[in-house]
Amino acid sequence: MDRENQATLRISLDGEAIDAQQGDTIAAALLRACVTTFTRSVKYHRPRGPFCLAGTCGQCLMRVDGVPSVLACRARAEEGMICERQNGPLGVDADLFRAADFLFPEGLDHHHLLTGSRLLGRAAQEVARRLAGLGQLPARVRESAAGEVRMARLVIIGAGTAGLAAAFEAGSQALLVERESRPGGAALLFGAQPPPAPACEMLLESECVGLYTNDTKLPGPALLAVRRAGHLLAIAAERVIVATGGASQPAQFAGVDRPGVYAARGLLGLPLRVGTRLAVVGDPDGSIEQHQCAAALSRKGYEVFLCGIPRRALGNPVRAIDTADGERLRCDAVAVALPPAPLHELGSSVGARARWDGAGFPLETDAEGRTSVAWLFAAGRAAAKPAAESGAAAGRAACL
Repeated sequence: MDRENQATLRISLDGEAIDAQQGDTIAAALLRACVTTFTRSVKYHRPRGPFCLAGTCGQCLMRVDGVPSVLACRARAEEGMICERQNGPLGVDADLFRAADFLFPEGLDHHHLLTGSRLLGRAAQEVARRLAGLGQLPARVRESAAGEVRMARLVIIGAGTAGLAAAFEAGSQALLVERESRPGGAALLFGAQPPPAPACEMLLESECVGLYTNDTKLPGPALLAVRRAGHLLAIAAERVIVATGGASQPAQFAGVDRPGVYAARGLLGLPLRVGTRLAVVGDPDGSIEQHQCAAALSRKGYEVFLCGIPRRALGNPVRAIDTADGERLRCDAVAVALPPAPLHELGSSVGARARWDGAGFPLETDAEGRTSVAWLFAAGRAAAKPAAESGAAAGRAACL
């Protein structure tokens, strides 16, 4: 793995000191230190490492400064931060409960384990409860943070290509909300130029965590919950455009859940390399996504080779794959490059219709981005539409 010349801060993992670079996420800092097992799976205690590196897969949950189930790929490393891996009661690196795979080769149905005896059944349930879960309760009650309320004519969620195009058309009427520290979205990963900066207010490092039908006394039919700088911002809006993009998806092959298998887009956004030789896995016929990711990863310094969906990945972390043709290929890591699935959840949560299109559930829209909810519009991958064109159309229509 790449290492910078000098670390600027130090965190700890399970009591061991870890050097980190300024601006690293916890996940990046751990990968720099060659830590690839971040947690254990809930049921079989199989090793798990980060996959998407974007906060959607949940394979990097850690206890951080006493708070359970923090996304290590999203939390910034800070001096003195105390990180602990979860769901490994006897040690995450050598968890003896991993033996469940060997003791129950046909699978373990814990719902019916030892149910023939009431006493043994209760004991089995208690053991299952203690071995599973997503972390213990916080070490202390967190102090409440002050909230903020504001109103907006139009809120655009997401500052990727679609969101920026919508904001450019809407101008000063729009409030643009983006969870990253800079606008551009996926275009930045592939070296493309995003649309020009819009003439509107932009809230960076601000994540929309909830979208609701507004039943408060605040004006407007929409209410957004935005997490920003440690507090919650409630925004009452007249109209909303969802331009949230998509989430990286795993492929279907044995070992895809092993440490060392990553989303290709996640590796593109990581400030280091996870080895040298990279297997870029995609559709058997060679999708556009696979070729774009492979080219960008090559520019990042990887030696890449393309292949279809393998039969299995081997090692912990993965050090080889068996191809569908029976060939074994050595690699330092695997990058899965399948088209991201539309992030439709915010729209669906307020009743907007979504449809299955074979790759996900994009929100249904008309030519101007209108959804089945009168005040809600969608653009880009969230609606399975071309980003720039659909964003511009939705931005114009939302201002009428």
